[in-house]
Amino acid sequence: MRKYIVFGASVTSGGNLMGLVTQPENALNSGVPVTVLISKSDIADTHFRFFYPNHKESLLCGHALLGASASIDAEHFFVETGAGICEVRKRSETIFVKLEKPHPVVSTFDDTLDAKWLGLDGGDIVTYGVFSAGKPKLCIEVASVSVLKKAVFDLAILAQWNKSKNFSGYVLYVQEKDELGNTQYYARATNPLLNIDEDSACAVCCAALPIEQKSMLPFTVLMGSPEFCNVLHLEHVKQGIWVGGKVFAI
Repeated sequence: MRKYIVFGASVTSGGNLMGLVTQPENALNSGVPVTVLISKSDIADTHFRFFYPNHKESLLCGHALLGASASIDAEHFFVETGAGICEVRKRSETIFVKLEKPHPVVSTFDDTLDAKWLGLDGGDIVTYGVFSAGKPKLCIEVASVSVLKKAVFDLAILAQWNKSKNFSGYVLYVQEKDELGNTQYYARATNPLLNIDEDSACAVCCAALPIEQKSMLPFTVLMGSPEFCNVLHLEHVKQGIWVGGKVFAI
């Protein structure tokens, strides 16, 4: 299996692991969060299929798509996925995928998320709602970085509450000013339906965040608690949102 680290600062610092496979599989004990099977496509330049442990197939996984794209000998190409066709560009050391423009999704539920399931108090949550940039996520804004750091995900309860709802996975986020007065975004993600206790760098989650970017300037989201050493580069454009990061072969 060829493996790649995506969104890390280097091959040994942070990042999210993925692997390339020759069969539609990902064993429960593989130690690899997502595997990708690459094949020919009749409607795009290539076709990617994504597998979580225990061979569970996903329509799309952003970090795994970027990792698999590192093996494609082209600077600009289109990838067929279960969620549609994605455009990929390579810019210097960073690989970007273009996802849908983030938009709110009408919730299919009226029961309330309990902050205790996230290891938080009620006052720690500012607001939440379902948003999507290709896959709906429950985006939860919290009060501060310190609140974000103390979150602990109760997978069993969250998975039970998540069943039959129209989103897959949770992303907690916050924005704070840095020393220069610039806004910096921080996030953490989990997907209890797939038994993922923490997704250390999730492109689809970050792309879905309801962050208003009037100037369309590039920005970053830091993930990977408690150090937040994973860097995701995002750029809103009229037709969607580009999400990218560095990819290292290991």
